[in-house]
Amino acid sequence: MKFLQIGVAMFLPMFLSGCLYGQCFDGPCALEHERILNSIKAYGEYFEKPGMTKESWRADWVACGGRENGGFFVEPRQAEDKDDFANVRRKTKQLSTCMQSKGYEYRNVPLPAK
Repeated sequence: MKFLQIGVAMFLPMFLSGCLYGQCFDGPCALEHERILNSIKAYGEYFEKPGMTKESWRADWVACGGRENGGFFVEPRQAEDKDDFANVRRKTKQLSTCMQSKGYEYRNVPLPAK
């Protein structure tokens, strides 16, 4: 019985303080999880240009070498690459340069609501 009292005395304050907040299955943490998942965007979706429709953005993105879903295909690593991410940096730079030449701006923060 003493063991149970000690266990409750140790874990009840942690539970009430929110240390176990992320362990719930539904409720507030499930809503937060859904909000986070819905806020994830593909790399190409960060390029914005006023007045562009989704279809015209997609056409520009694909013309620059991206995929229709806003992602991109990375070429295999080349022998002269210094690390495992050189090919990713090369592709993102190529895509960024192309999209900026079409008048797009890279924004990783949302535009303020009007």
